[in-house]
Amino acid sequence: MKTISINGRFLTQPLTGVQRFAREITRALDARIAAGDVPAALKDVRWRLLAPASAPDDLPLSAISIERFGSGPGHLWEQGPLYWRARRDTLIGLGGSGPVLHSDQVVVIHDVTLFRHPASFGRGYRLFHGALGYILTRRAKIGTVSCFSRRELADVFRVPADGIDVIYNATDHFSDLQPDRDIVAKLGLADRPFFLLVGTLKPNKNVEFAVRAFEDLGDAGGKLVVVGGTDPSVFRDIAPTSRGNLIFSGRLSDAEIAGLQRHATAFLFPSLYEGFGIPPLEAMTQGCPVLAADIPPVREACGEAALYFDPTKPESLVNAMRTISADGALRRQLARAGHDNAERFSWDASAVVLLNLLAAGRG
Repeated sequence: MKTISINGRFLTQPLTGVQRFAREITRALDARIAAGDVPAALKDVRWRLLAPASAPDDLPLSAISIERFGSGPGHLWEQGPLYWRARRDTLIGLGGSGPVLHSDQVVVIHDVTLFRHPASFGRGYRLFHGALGYILTRRAKIGTVSCFSRRELADVFRVPADGIDVIYNATDHFSDLQPDRDIVAKLGLADRPFFLLVGTLKPNKNVEFAVRAFEDLGDAGGKLVVVGGTDPSVFRDIAPTSRGNLIFSGRLSDAEIAGLQRHATAFLFPSLYEGFGIPPLEAMTQGCPVLAADIPPVREACGEAALYFDPTKPESLVNAMRTISADGALRRQLARAGHDNAERFSWDASAVVLLNLLAAGRG
């Protein structure tokens, strides 16, 4: 019996966009396998998820078995114990890495931020992951999360773009959750206008740019809520006139973020570089207008459902914030358009792309 194994290293990693993709695609695959709704070539396949022994038991699956084994740093586990356990299987890597000796695998590489914004990473990380990407793009079947990222991978790794499949991100996980109705009051935002930003301090996320633009807006914007693992002390020099209008919430749950999105004037997405961009689509599922950086992958994800600004010119974001604050009709229009746009993507549809790729024997 043929076995298809999923590289479950993502279960041991902090939840970011890459791990979200891996979790949700795995859940969507599991639902289809349980229902028997897979291509004929995969009807008699044995499915399993292989994870380090330390992986938490927080991904309930019904048709895909979970096997935990081995220990040590993630990459060593992949190149050793994972390779040995899956050596006769077709292996799926949803998080951009995998054992280089494995000759039958599909690996989803999400972006090439490593090469386009190297300052976001340490030297050792750049060298290792650069070499890993070069090897995998020649030994594995490669997928990625957008047409933009497909072109980028082809350019950086010098491989044909038509050999890379696009498996989109989606937002079903956000549209189906119950928003936290108390978070607005907890942050002291009841009856106060505010903008919302979710991000980290990596240079490509451009958070400092958005903070500066909000400061330039003055009192007209109300407050700016920055969600994520940010240190307020980092912003002391760039936000000297905040007058208490900046709120650093730290990390919040999905339900809390959705609760904020339901009430925010707009969601800000100032990134300079992305492979796709899930956060603005998540905001759209909650009826939150989106102000987004005018870069190709975000255009691909958001279509005409966002108000765009130049992420290198603070005055462009200031003007967008001022416009959305003053125009209720525009906010309602973007909310409707955003809801329709988010529905273009689903984890089930992306799972179907992956299943068809596997059925065609292209792994």
